[in-house]
Amino acid sequence: MHSLYDVLLTQHARQLTPVRCAYSTIVQLHRYFEDVVLENNLNALVIESLPLSGKRPAREKARVRDLARGGRRAFYFVDRADALNELVTGVGSQPVVAPVILPQSKINQFNEHFVVIADARFSALLATVPGRADAGRLGGDEVFWTFEPDIVYSALEYLMARVSAQHPYQAAEFESAVRTSMPKATSLQLTVSVTTKLAHLLQEQASREIAVNRIATAIRESLELGVILQKTVDEVGTALNVASCALRVEGETSDQALNYFYFACKTENASKQGKIISDLDLYCARLAKHPEAIIQDMDDDTHSGDETLPSAVVPLIFHERLIGALQITAADQTRLWGENEILLLRTVANQAAVAVNHAGLFAQIQQQALTDALTGCYNRRSFEMQFDREILVAKRQHQPLSLIMLDLDRFKQLNDSAGHDAGDGALRKLADCFKQELRGVDSAARFGGDEFALILPQAYPEGAQLVAERLRARIEAIHIPGFGKLSASMGIATFPSHGGSRTDLVVAADAALYSAKRSGRNRVCVFDAVAGDGKSIFSSDDPLLDIIESNM
Repeated sequence: MHSLYDVLLTQHARQLTPVRCAYSTIVQLHRYFEDVVLENNLNALVIESLPLSGKRPAREKARVRDLARGGRRAFYFVDRADALNELVTGVGSQPVVAPVILPQSKINQFNEHFVVIADARFSALLATVPGRADAGRLGGDEVFWTFEPDIVYSALEYLMARVSAQHPYQAAEFESAVRTSMPKATSLQLTVSVTTKLAHLLQEQASREIAVNRIATAIRESLELGVILQKTVDEVGTALNVASCALRVEGETSDQALNYFYFACKTENASKQGKIISDLDLYCARLAKHPEAIIQDMDDDTHSGDETLPSAVVPLIFHERLIGALQITAADQTRLWGENEILLLRTVANQAAVAVNHAGLFAQIQQQALTDALTGCYNRRSFEMQFDREILVAKRQHQPLSLIMLDLDRFKQLNDSAGHDAGDGALRKLADCFKQELRGVDSAARFGGDEFALILPQAYPEGAQLVAERLRARIEAIHIPGFGKLSASMGIATFPSHGGSRTDLVVAADAALYSAKRSGRNRVCVFDAVAGDGKSIFSSDDPLLDIIESNM
């Protein structure tokens, strides 16, 4: 036996033109057809065939019962495993309580989905089958709908034959319902009500597609993750007309997580952010175990009777790893989330997950381009850019800026005696010393080999000397197996007294460094502008160092 879709398309080829639609759109169209019956209280015959679903929301079951109340009759073709079979209360010779469930003897081979409405004043039909590859057009399902009584009459004749063959016990009941509700004409007013809703649906979809396209454009045109994610919540919040939209991107710790918000009422954002963040903490913990959309509305029994607003949360997943969540909250407590709205959330969440991953890759590449892989310090190119920026700031603010050039003593001997692995280890330990002794505003760069450059903003020669001496002492405490203690020589130059450009200061600090080398290594020298060389302001045991340190 052929599907209703194929039968009608064969009989009424000139009157029916299938189109491609997303499944979520078809579901919404289906509901619009049902709304005509419910809103106008028609005593209509409603016949539906639904794709298999092992779980039906309570509101869907209630809607099925509503369609069978009063003078209406409703028949449903469903798979035996479908959750709607729970509504069956009579079989065989027993009186069948509406709605009448017509379980299929085997899995619906056509995977069809249709709704037929027959009434003296209104007739309508919608039928769909999954998109067929042999049609040469992939994507979406094929669907047609009509309000023509003659086409609906053809559908009823086919369905009577089908029920007689497959469900003989219900055949008389079904035929009686068909004869009572035979379509005669279609009310223009009722037809317009459906087409108006359809136009509104397409308008909503267009606005949501625009929102998705804008987010995609933001992802393409910007590498700033914050800009992209804020654009995401703004577009979703506006497109779905919700009270708030929030997006969480997980960090290594909860304090490092990124949160972005949209609020329809701008004055409420500060007071509600804390509550939303707490909710997102709970949602993300739940999604980590079960990464499925969380939908809470008036159909959710756990929230019935309280003041909780309807919300929906979808996970951000990349390569099967949860990286965040996207949440919306309605302003109306009676709002029910549509499948197309959840589909939009999933689409946007997928886009956001890709954006987060791309931003992470870009940051990683940028980090690799600017840092030394061995030590984690900035590389020479990064040092040059950073030093030029710091000089400009120092000029504008009329502040000093010191540069320390540092070189490990006898590094070649270390590599020759203990091996290059030991040499690499020594450089990593040296980098650790920088992290421990330098301020957050200071910068350390590997200038080349075992030579490093340290930028100290707002530091006079005396302050730079103090930092250098602390570093020298800490380095001297490092022991390398197979070699012994490390030591380093350092030269200091300060803007503006020793130079006004990056080149001048590097040359001056280099000269002071080589003066320290010539003076016996393991010491700090400051550039002497008069001699064009370096000199030590203090010896390492000078008591004046203690006085300066106590005032720093």
